[in-house]
Amino acid sequence: MSYKISLILSLVFVSMFFLFAGDMISLQFAYSNLDASSITISHLISRSESINDNLINNIEANFSVDFTLLNEEEPLFGDVVDFVISQEYHSIVLSNNTMTLSIRRTSVLGYYNS
Repeated sequence: MSYKISLILSLVFVSMFFLFAGDMISLQFAYSNLDASSITISHLISRSESINDNLINNIEANFSVDFTLLNEEEPLFGDVVDFVISQEYHSIVLSNNTMTLSIRRTSVLGYYNS
């Protein structure tokens, strides 16, 4: 009889472990997706001649990310562009609040357009 009670109690810990492992796997998938998006966004910036609101809105709409330009001055053709893309992640077990995943990347503006 006692082994049945211990089995029932241990199932709580096993289920929490599976929820934690599933949350970590989905967090890794979200980060990998954000990293793949950053490569594509960097390529789009390299092909464009300037960074304007139309390009930023297009990036945010197509990739479902928040785009933040880190350059103090507006970058010109041939300048290095620093940017951060971020995305909200809703975890199952890790946190009650949403977590923000962000990646910082650089690209050369107009590299493929010369």
